[in-house]
Amino acid sequence: MMQLWRSTRIHERFFGAFILLTLLRLLWAVGPFSPHTLVYMGSAALMAGGVLLTRGRETSCRWRLRLAIYPILMDALFPHMRWVSPLINEGRKDALLWELDRRLFGGSLSVRLEPMIQPVLTEFLSFCYMLFMVYLAVCILDYLFSDLPLARAFYAGMFSVYGIGYIGYTLVPALGPYLAFAGEFSVPLEGYWMTDFLAACYPYGTNGTDVFPSLHCAVSAYMLFSDWAWRRKRFWLFLIPCVGIGFSTIYMRYHYGADVLAGFVLAALGLLIERREARALRAER
Repeated sequence: MMQLWRSTRIHERFFGAFILLTLLRLLWAVGPFSPHTLVYMGSAALMAGGVLLTRGRETSCRWRLRLAIYPILMDALFPHMRWVSPLINEGRKDALLWELDRRLFGGSLSVRLEPMIQPVLTEFLSFCYMLFMVYLAVCILDYLFSDLPLARAFYAGMFSVYGIGYIGYTLVPALGPYLAFAGEFSVPLEGYWMTDFLAACYPYGTNGTDVFPSLHCAVSAYMLFSDWAWRRKRFWLFLIPCVGIGFSTIYMRYHYGADVLAGFVLAALGLLIERREARALRAER
């Protein structure tokens, strides 16, 4: 077991910490035979299999398969938190985050932005918010099939961010101001077809816990500054949309200011990990 642990990379340790912590909480709450517990047991086994895959034979194909486990787990476990969170938490923490905003910023940043609301801006920010999924898919696939040291470095930072972010989702579950404090807002968010489309899709794209930290901010900032280093043309293409993503999280009332602040701190940590891994892998060559 210790040899297996020593063979893990940093993103596997962060993502593994999320899986192990949630698994232990599920074992305590619902026991070992709950389908939800078994999902996390299976996730842990899949991660271990990925590590074993490259032990003794570190080919490019095997490493890419090992890396590809994490987008799969990311997509599979995110919606599953909708059912897991009520089993391991006593309610949501929106009141805590609202109070934290009051202490940090003197009140809700979303309420303060109400004088800026107008349909064209709402439409543009709705577009930016939805573009996140396109940017995420492009980066995950592009870096996976890039030069292997770069793929490993990018994935190390990216899935460290996701691992820590998912821990936040399970420890501080929240709905977001647009639902938890809807009565605090007096100006409706009106736009055009993109705004209506986002409003229709959003309930199906959230798991009811995905607020703290803001991974829309963390991951978009991480990808953008990774592209500054490795994909400069794409950096310029997504610069304005990523600024819009960060602003939209508050404007659209999906996140608290504390979520966004934590998200940008998490992005910085992910970038530090990526750069460290890139230097280490270059030194191994």
